[in-house]
Amino acid sequence: MMVTGATGFVGGRIVAALRERRNEVVAAVRTPSEALDRLGVVQHTVPLDDADALARVASGADALVHAAAAAGPDLAAARVVNTLGTRTLVTAARTAGVPRFVHVSTTAVYDLPAVGDAEVAEDAPLVSAEGGASPYAVTKAEAEAEVARGGAQGLSVAILRPPAVLGAGPTSTWGRRIPQRYRDGELHAVAPASTFGWVHVDDLTDAVLAALDTEVEATLNVVGGHTTFGGYLAALRAFLPTAPATAAVNDDVPWQGRYADDRLPRVLGLHPTRSFEAAMAEIRTDWV
Repeated sequence: MMVTGATGFVGGRIVAALRERRNEVVAAVRTPSEALDRLGVVQHTVPLDDADALARVASGADALVHAAAAAGPDLAAARVVNTLGTRTLVTAARTAGVPRFVHVSTTAVYDLPAVGDAEVAEDAPLVSAEGGASPYAVTKAEAEAEVARGGAQGLSVAILRPPAVLGAGPTSTWGRRIPQRYRDGELHAVAPASTFGWVHVDDLTDAVLAALDTEVEATLNVVGGHTTFGGYLAALRAFLPTAPATAAVNDDVPWQGRYADDRLPRVLGLHPTRSFEAAMAEIRTDWV
């Protein structure tokens, strides 16, 4: 099994779960990790723009899980990792004869203004560079197009779209980085009534494993539930007493739709089970 993003929050949980069930794992990394060494993961320092080197790492793997991503504010930099890196990985997988490619995407790819306050199914329109979406959203949508191209060329692919991934970890966006910014009064303006879709990282990991255990080709939302952004901030305030009473509020009309969650159980027979309260309790324990 080959995994990218193995030193990150989601990728690290995926690798740990694969090793727990005794899968052999190789990881393409930018910087080797002692934690991966302890898990018995074979690490290769390989850039995501080197298709030949990636193909050598992937040689003999029965599947490739792509969990690496960049979420910075610069579109060109995000494209290097998310768009071009995915294109190179798809090429490497095909060159190495890897039969299965599981791509960890995001619900950020949806063009929510085009959908409106409705249920967002997997066939909803996606963002584009011309629509004013974030560099992360744009390049993750472009990455999906690269994976779909590989699928059209014979690669067996599955695309998983989680919303906010909750759980404890030093590189967790919603468990560490956003709480830090909120505590320090640096959180960007938000509409508190906006829908906050979420999934626990272990439920996302379960979905990745289920996708690896089948040859079904599908694009699937992986959603644990919905609250509001204000509800998420209220949960943070329970253990961040120095955080401001409210984050800066913008004037945008809040999005109050929801992400469809019926296809995942139909296709993979999987129902996320971890609750919002349990996820936030894990984050709180990590902070305390």
